[in-house]
Amino acid sequence: MADTQRINGFVPSWGDIYLKIDSERYYGIAEIAYGDTRVRSKLYGMARHHAPRGRTSGKYEVDETTMKMDLPAAGALRTALAAKAADGKSYGSVTFEVVVQYEDSQGTVRTDTLHECCITKMAVSHSEGPDALMEDVSMDVMSIDRDGLTLYDKTEVAP
Repeated sequence: MADTQRINGFVPSWGDIYLKIDSERYYGIAEIAYGDTRVRSKLYGMARHHAPRGRTSGKYEVDETTMKMDLPAAGALRTALAAKAADGKSYGSVTFEVVVQYEDSQGTVRTDTLHECCITKMAVSHSEGPDALMEDVSMDVMSIDRDGLTLYDKTEVAP
């Protein structure tokens, strides 16, 4: 199905996003960026046309996922993850799931799920001004699905 007609020009915006981290809803997130890639290589050979003869099935890779959170939200995330750690302190060793939901212009709820996430970096840069203090959070993510659909082939090959 191609792009649909918009009613009254409505398109989803930031206020339409519902974000959960490890089944808890977080409100202090000002930005989230994530993506995945399936890197493929072309197969060439001896032929007059010099065109590719085929391509590999590829290698699936997930980009670094980043979020910008206000300080209370970032602190709450650290506390929640540390509570799940074996020592009660090491929030960087805990894996979790991030769910991003929004409603498109046709009323369909879209769900992006980031699987097996773990914190790799938390960075703060405070500056003078009227803006809230924010913290940058970086995560390593194992896979992403969008409405249950994946960029990679999830089927297992039998031994």
